[in-house]
Amino acid sequence: MTRILFNVHYVRHKLACSFHLLTQAVGAILILMLGLSSSVQASAPPNFIIVLADDYGWSSLSVPIDRQQSDAKSDFYVTPNIDSLVNAGVRFSNGYAASPVCSPTRYSIQFGKTPARLQRTRGLDTNHADHNQIGIPQVLKSIDKNYRAAHIGKWHIDADPSRYGYDLHDGITKNKAGAFVNKPEQWHGYAEGDPKRVYSLTDRGIEFIRESLQKKQPFFLQISHYAVHSNIVYSESSFAEVGKREKGKLHNNQGYAAMIQDMDLSIGILLEAYDELGLADNTYIIFLSDNGGMPVIPMQVNRGKPYKAALNSPLLRGKWDLTEGGIRVPFAIVGPGIIPGSQTDTPAISYDLLPTMADLAGSLEGLPEDLDGVSLRPLLDDGLAEVNRPEESLFFHYPHYNRVGMNEPHSAIRHGDFKLITFPVSARKLLFNLAEDVGESTDLSQQMPEMTEFLQSKLDSYLEAVDAERPEDSDGWEPVGKKGKVNTLFFQRYRKQ
Repeated sequence: MTRILFNVHYVRHKLACSFHLLTQAVGAILILMLGLSSSVQASAPPNFIIVLADDYGWSSLSVPIDRQQSDAKSDFYVTPNIDSLVNAGVRFSNGYAASPVCSPTRYSIQFGKTPARLQRTRGLDTNHADHNQIGIPQVLKSIDKNYRAAHIGKWHIDADPSRYGYDLHDGITKNKAGAFVNKPEQWHGYAEGDPKRVYSLTDRGIEFIRESLQKKQPFFLQISHYAVHSNIVYSESSFAEVGKREKGKLHNNQGYAAMIQDMDLSIGILLEAYDELGLADNTYIIFLSDNGGMPVIPMQVNRGKPYKAALNSPLLRGKWDLTEGGIRVPFAIVGPGIIPGSQTDTPAISYDLLPTMADLAGSLEGLPEDLDGVSLRPLLDDGLAEVNRPEESLFFHYPHYNRVGMNEPHSAIRHGDFKLITFPVSARKLLFNLAEDVGESTDLSQQMPEMTEFLQSKLDSYLEAVDAERPEDSDGWEPVGKKGKVNTLFFQRYRKQ
């Protein structure tokens, strides 16, 4: 009996030992598997898609880009696909383009710097930009050499895209499908089968995505739409559908609404492919505009006077000006780990995209030391998080005359809730608290001289540090009358303050 009991205990002991060894072995295998899984995951960097609209206003969606601003949406345009993209990720209520005009913002996206630093503050062939820069594809390929990169659509940079690592591109496209002549007929619009190439651009982008997946290579794709830049061009079907809607008080141009709808439909096709190809787990989509929307339709020689009905309301004015209507834009990011329907009120700007993508791809090492942008990654996890912006400010610079806009060179700085617009020729300054006055209706410069001086000093220091163009250095778009003469009606709205 004793022997039997001994044998039983022995067997139990052996079984226990065997089980322990087995457990250890299984544990080791699991650890190895997890390690392999982690290794595989680490070797599969994320994909990126930037969808860049042209001249698309902050309040031109059918959902508010700022939930606290119920009027920050269209009363006529219907954009279900853009809405779904915004709702699927984080929306930036204080998202900015780097410039109130096209080309400088496109430079800022590619190189992570302000237009002032890049010496590109206006259109093509008018400044002397330094093209010896490091672009997004080069940064991503330095992190993982397997990245493929494509730019499809409006490039608007005076250098070949291949110079910056794009494997597929349309060359120096300028604005072939978006240019306007400002003739009466353009504002009535006309129909085309592929208006502003919205559908063909998307189709080519999806083809590039499929090829990248087949090659098992991570990818970066930027689709730069020509829409909704005038001329007004639309599909017959969208025009007919829009014509059935009741026109709004803010937005009521049927052709322009149809053009927006066509762009929205093309983005819907892209989102369908995003779902079909199972990209959600490892692909970020970034949506924004290159500047604010047209302030009015048709375009007017305005010289800064108030518009009777500005299309970017509740923001002031629009394209060509450093008012909020000219630089605040729809801005949203969708991707793995981002809480759907989230919002951050922390200011973000187009030159933040390069470091953000580098951070998400796995490394901030090796980035140019003179970047102005910062990684927005903390905001993707927590909308209340802080970003590491050394200057704690956003800088804007437009040292040109433009009769459609204010017709006076001006610069701006946003620091916290406050924004200063300064006019070097007339020595005027305007200070706004954007948290309380998003429409920039009340000038606080006289009430808050210390804040005004503080922001002026920061702005001046920055512009001097980057050797920014001065008004007298700019070419083209000279003022009406004697050079240097201010011919603007913009300040009339603040005379009684």
